[in-house]
Amino acid sequence: MLINESTKSIDCTDFRIFLKKLVKDKIEKEWTEDFVDQINFITIPRMVIRRRYENKGIDLYKLIKDINYYKHVKANVNSRGSLEFDKKK
Repeated sequence: MLINESTKSIDCTDFRIFLKKLVKDKIEKEWTEDFVDQINFITIPRMVIRRRYENKGIDLYKLIKDINYYKHVKANVNSRGSLEFDKKK
């Protein structure tokens, strides 16, 4: 599991791997794997990234923890990276 339940944190290396998976699965549509490799988590804190997904209607913590939610997002994400809420699960 990528999240430590007691601290609600994720290791930067694991988070970077997860972000690359989002790029590969076309959930993250604005970034590339190379960009993710270059992200400085000091300059761009993980909380900023979390809000980035929340602003698109995606719960990042749930995306990391829940494989069914991940599959749902992957199947229902639109070209802007937001969920298509009109699609039925």
